[in-house]
Amino acid sequence: MKVSILGGGSEIGASCLHIHMGRTNLIVDAGMRVHGDDLLPSLGMMDHLEQPQAILVTHAHADHIGALPIMHHLFPDVPIFATPPTADLMQIMMHDSFKIIEQRCRETRTLLPYTKEQMQETLKSVRLFPASGSMVIDEVKVMLHRAGHILGAVMFAIEGGDEKLLVSGDLSFKAGRTIPGAEVPVDIRPDALILESTYGNREHSDRNTEEKRLADNVAEVIASGGFALIPAFALGRAQEILLILQDYMDRGLIPEFPIFVDGLVTPISKIYRRYPQYLKGPVAHRIRVSGDAFLTEGRCTAVQPKDRDAVLNGKPACIVASSGMLIGGASVWYAERLVKDEKNAIFITGYQDEESPGRKLLNLANGESRELELNGAVHSVRCRVDKYGLSAHADAGELTRFIGGMVKPVHTLLVHGDDDARAALSERIEHRYQPMLSENGETYTFLPRSAGTGKTSGDASRRDQALNSKIGHLILYKTDETGDFHLALCTGVYGRTHSLVCQTTKGKQVKLSLEQIAETVGPWNRSFDELQSESDEVFDFSLPFLKKVDWSTLQEGQWTFTEIAASCLPEDELKQRLAAALALQSLPDPFRVLKDGITRYRIGDESLRMLTHLELPVQGLKMNVTKAMDQIREILKDNPHFIRCGADDLGKVSEHITLYLDFPDIVGTDERHRLTESVYKSTGWMITFSDSVRTDLLQAKINDMLGTTGPSSIYLEDRSVGLAIPRPADGDQLIESIKNDTGFTLRFKNESSIGLQVLNKQSTSPDFFRAETPSPRLENNEAMKEAKIWAEERGITLYKVSMNPPGDMPYLVVHFITPEVAWRHTIDMEELSYRTGMPVTYTKNPKQNEVIRIASELIPNGWGMSKNPSLHINEAMISVRLPMQPPEKELLQVKNEIERMTGYRLSGQIR
Repeated sequence: MKVSILGGGSEIGASCLHIHMGRTNLIVDAGMRVHGDDLLPSLGMMDHLEQPQAILVTHAHADHIGALPIMHHLFPDVPIFATPPTADLMQIMMHDSFKIIEQRCRETRTLLPYTKEQMQETLKSVRLFPASGSMVIDEVKVMLHRAGHILGAVMFAIEGGDEKLLVSGDLSFKAGRTIPGAEVPVDIRPDALILESTYGNREHSDRNTEEKRLADNVAEVIASGGFALIPAFALGRAQEILLILQDYMDRGLIPEFPIFVDGLVTPISKIYRRYPQYLKGPVAHRIRVSGDAFLTEGRCTAVQPKDRDAVLNGKPACIVASSGMLIGGASVWYAERLVKDEKNAIFITGYQDEESPGRKLLNLANGESRELELNGAVHSVRCRVDKYGLSAHADAGELTRFIGGMVKPVHTLLVHGDDDARAALSERIEHRYQPMLSENGETYTFLPRSAGTGKTSGDASRRDQALNSKIGHLILYKTDETGDFHLALCTGVYGRTHSLVCQTTKGKQVKLSLEQIAETVGPWNRSFDELQSESDEVFDFSLPFLKKVDWSTLQEGQWTFTEIAASCLPEDELKQRLAAALALQSLPDPFRVLKDGITRYRIGDESLRMLTHLELPVQGLKMNVTKAMDQIREILKDNPHFIRCGADDLGKVSEHITLYLDFPDIVGTDERHRLTESVYKSTGWMITFSDSVRTDLLQAKINDMLGTTGPSSIYLEDRSVGLAIPRPADGDQLIESIKNDTGFTLRFKNESSIGLQVLNKQSTSPDFFRAETPSPRLENNEAMKEAKIWAEERGITLYKVSMNPPGDMPYLVVHFITPEVAWRHTIDMEELSYRTGMPVTYTKNPKQNEVIRIASELIPNGWGMSKNPSLHINEAMISVRLPMQPPEKELLQVKNEIERMTGYRLSGQIR
């Protein structure tokens, strides 16, 4: 194993490591220097090093990410991995780094090391570490451990073959008020530890003492009529300061005063709000309750550059502004205007680079020259200056205990510190851990040792281990047996009651016992905004996501959700995983086996059929009815015949949404099927079509076309309209137009109900059939007798033959079981017309009782149908409710026979 130091070895800044383990090569961080002539790591070393398979980012500070665009330009196909908070923070911090580089290059009249476009391409290329906290890259396994320090910061444990390496990144064990401290890796026993040493030569002051001193001094300056400026690192330190000052106000320990926040502090604080699961409990609670923990109405206000003059012209206040070293940004603007007044103060709270204005300001406070250069101008300093120990780095004692107490490496390589800090820390570390002071540009080789077996703690019970394993995972749970499922993220364990502390997607905290957990959906490390958005989509309408699940990859047997997910679900696709968990939970009891607190699902032919065909009562399979109707209105917004939709039949067996059209006969069978499929795909609902006709619109259309004003005789049964006027010259065109627009046939004065147009051989109406070749007309009784002979010859089942109407132009009516069966015999009915010498039509209403009888007789008793089938006439469908899915072959046979005999499709629902 070889570790090459491209930057950040004998310094703080430009952190960049090249790691060679076996045949795998990795880059960890690529940062920039804040000061000096050379901003970047020694990237020229890459000419002699092997190309990396991945670039790993520990956290989002500029000294760890500022040079990533160059590294990405060198290796555009190499993925960059970061935690979700780090990826979000990089969007802000890298733009800020670019501004610093631009300013430096202008001052030194040098070329930019990379372009803005290259920076943007880098940001687009960032990938997220999986929520599981581990991943395999080529031949090594990378495991993430919380590093404290700032939001999203991690250390890396890297294992390959028999070699182990731990890269600490920047560490903080006590952390602060915002985030928990570092998670100490247990039993890793690495061959080498690469350890930061920023404060390797000092011990931190008592945190509580420093916080109190800062709060008291800020309040004192403001009470005296001055402004207190706190230049703070926008990422991490500024959030700590805002919490400290507001907490002291909340507890009445200092008077209330306004706080103004400027620079990058505001957008970064907004990102903190998106990840409450990464924050300490009290901060997460404030975010849940108030929506924010940093910017509070009436006390802590975010300002823009245009507001700055008004701030300084207003009441005395505290100003928290970036940057923390007074290198640039909002803090420099305020400092230039506050340093000359002794009533004001500048309070330093973080590390100051040797060449930074912040370090020079501290030296000035120790008795050196009272002049300070800011933005190229020299200022006489009269304001108060002080420093407070609120570091986000571990001190020498913590680092020493970290090495000897848990990690116990064979070799310790000290990086990220000045010479004094690294040397002092090296003296404190036990010699058996072989501490070394790294130097930029050097490569260090480490030999592996045999991996120790390690021991696991035997103190925790099996129950506590099961609880602890849920932390960081999404939990599907129910508050009662009959209620809906909910989702929450487990953030901790409450030991006293052996329960999980969880946060719901709505921001509410709940405690859950193991018995309340229906399923563990998987780990989650992205923002709560994404969690709420994605889970809401599934709970609102799970059907689209279930359609994407390929259940066929599952083998027969009993499997846990984790095993099922590994077989057929994407690792980081929450929507599919959540939908699949809901579907598995909806399986009948015999297919779900609970053992040792873990649900195993019995996968076989029956359960796979139910899952594949979605014949299960899955939560969200249908969209909320109100949303569904909104969606239907959107689908049909351009349909001129659509009037409204309604859930008129809710509570009945079928539960359909009904569509109301002005003239329902206009919508043919194909169009109805298309609409039915479209609505089902978009909402999960089946639809039915109302037979109701808007007779008022029909009358208005007739009056408009004919120029009449009086009412007409509208016959809904045979969809005709009788008019009390003679046929006009353009009567044929009017009849055709009304027929096409409404489905109704016009009948003028002294004409039979079928009119002349429908008898014309070129009529497009399917309602009447007449042979093109004329033939003698039979007497009525003879015609009906001939019709029965005709049906018998062709094996056609007729339920009745009648004549209608008794007038000067009668026609023959044949009664099939349904109109759908009649449509199969249109050619036959034209022949019957020739044999009888008269027009032939068929009844438009199905023989409902006969259809139900046939379906009931054809459905086997073994299917367990407890109620008669239901008819949906407008859809030509028969629906039944069954306790379980019938055998596929038998189901297909029954469906085909019912459709052959009735023309209706069979649809089954599993209750």
